[in-house]
Amino acid sequence: MSEMTHEEMVARARHIGEQADLEIAEAELKGGFSLKLREVVHTAQIHKLLRPKRYGGFGMGARTFSEVVRVVAQRNASAAWLVYFTALHEQWVAYLDPKGRQEIYDSDGFTADIFFPIGKVDYVEGGVKLSGQWNWGSGVKWDDWIGLGAFVEVPGMAGGPQPCLVTANTREIEIVGEWNPFGLRGTGSHTVRADQVFVPWHRVLPLAHIKATGRPIGGDWDDTTPIYRIPFMPMFCVGFGALAVGVTQRVVAEVKQRVRDRQRVLYGVKEWESPIAQRNVAEMLVKADTIEALQERYVQQLEAWDAANTPVVSEAERNRPNAWRSLMCKEASALAFRGIEMLGGAATTRGDVLEIAARDLLMLSIHVGQLYDDNMLAYGRAEYGLGGHPLL
Repeated sequence: MSEMTHEEMVARARHIGEQADLEIAEAELKGGFSLKLREVVHTAQIHKLLRPKRYGGFGMGARTFSEVVRVVAQRNASAAWLVYFTALHEQWVAYLDPKGRQEIYDSDGFTADIFFPIGKVDYVEGGVKLSGQWNWGSGVKWDDWIGLGAFVEVPGMAGGPQPCLVTANTREIEIVGEWNPFGLRGTGSHTVRADQVFVPWHRVLPLAHIKATGRPIGGDWDDTTPIYRIPFMPMFCVGFGALAVGVTQRVVAEVKQRVRDRQRVLYGVKEWESPIAQRNVAEMLVKADTIEALQERYVQQLEAWDAANTPVVSEAERNRPNAWRSLMCKEASALAFRGIEMLGGAATTRGDVLEIAARDLLMLSIHVGQLYDDNMLAYGRAEYGLGGHPLL
């Protein structure tokens, strides 16, 4: 495979955003973007962004990954969420047993996951049989594979059962088409069910082991690949902040323009001429700058770990990016609703860019990985030598 440049990958992301823009109304109504857009994403080979080169991927790093998500998010958060997850979920595939990596990468399909370890397994010859029901399977109708969370006692690993991703083919599970949320409607994050689905050991990923060691199962890996050189979860979650940045940039641009265009009939002035409006716009711009700067700091930290080949860090170091990310998402959500407040009822029409952005950013801020109180608590605990976030 030829080398992929940062500029070319970002250009492909921009094209995906433009195509997604044509489907936003339909995606909001139907609860998911079309298979047509899925093919646009697949043709752009976004899913190969993080994949190691030895498996036909581009082996790119955090900056390109973050920028791809941000560019699509300027068009729509749900589309960016899907693009993010399409590339992201190939990260953990790279930590599977070599046979599992080869099987999934050779299929060239997309991969989903639901981390919550709520599934049940029965141990059988060669693997496990998986059963259960999981919510929030983002983009699952686009995917060929899905890693589903369950506690599993993995052969050869001490310590008893641990949280694992048990990876099934989506043909073997049931997708429950009930996705009808407040925001992020276009992600198609449906509930899924499994009933005694056989999964061989080479498709079972022991997450606690990966978190502790930073090394893939079974060895046989290239340590020049960025995803192997950076702590697993901080890299896994970098796109959430990028998504917050992209949507925030769109929100601020929209609000600034609408303030300029708005006529305040009762006061006989243009809105932008009001000192109050001028002050409010300035505050929004500065808050957007703050969110951007914190995401840049996040990416710089990942790049520093990559340069130093540091896949395992202290609890405090690992939890600090979680706190940054939760603050970004919380502030982005508040900023979007502040924009609507400034513009009044005209910005609340169903399907308006600002109305969609506000709902989407609220959903982003309350995602389990971004919960502000949880992440601040975990970071504070870690600063005093206690355990941090149990999952992240």
